[in-house]
Amino acid sequence: MSNISIKPTKIQSEADITRLLQSDPWRMDVLRTAEKLNLPDWWIGAGFLRNLVWDAIEGVKSTPTRDVDLVYFDNKNIAPETDWAYDEQMKAIYPDAEWEVRNQARMHYVNNFDPYTSAEDGIAHWVETATCVAVKIENESLKYLFCHGTDDLYELIARPIPLFTQPELLPTFYDRVEKKRWREKWPRLRVEL
Repeated sequence: MSNISIKPTKIQSEADITRLLQSDPWRMDVLRTAEKLNLPDWWIGAGFLRNLVWDAIEGVKSTPTRDVDLVYFDNKNIAPETDWAYDEQMKAIYPDAEWEVRNQARMHYVNNFDPYTSAEDGIAHWVETATCVAVKIENESLKYLFCHGTDDLYELIARPIPLFTQPELLPTFYDRVEKKRWREKWPRLRVEL
């Protein structure tokens, strides 16, 4: 992965994030494509938004992520095959992204949690506070979801959500930071509990 240095940008508000997103044609195309799928309670989260913000704060222009975590909530149809069909449909519509479409009504099983009640509830259970963020577009208006606030996102902090500070889950947090090479990508990243 090659990073190109650019001027670091202080991110302090949704307006700052909106400017970043609107200056990124690929991300805007992804959001518009996802909107057309018309899924219930849908969002695009995790690295799609977090990486954009952290790259700007760090002052690097990274090779753009192609990963798109598109989540939605539909407790009437929780068959995994439905998600796989959406994956294939989105790859056919917009092949410039690596789509992973997942219904949060069934994703609680991954960590053996209680069932989620909404897409937001599912996103709020992702491992790091700064990853529990999402965006969607509705009629060209960007909407945001910050399940654990924005402090860690804006301050370049990797911190597990409270649930993942439990001894049996904490290794998951450290493994993710290491395997995803976050300290290489964002040298000023602080890892905190």
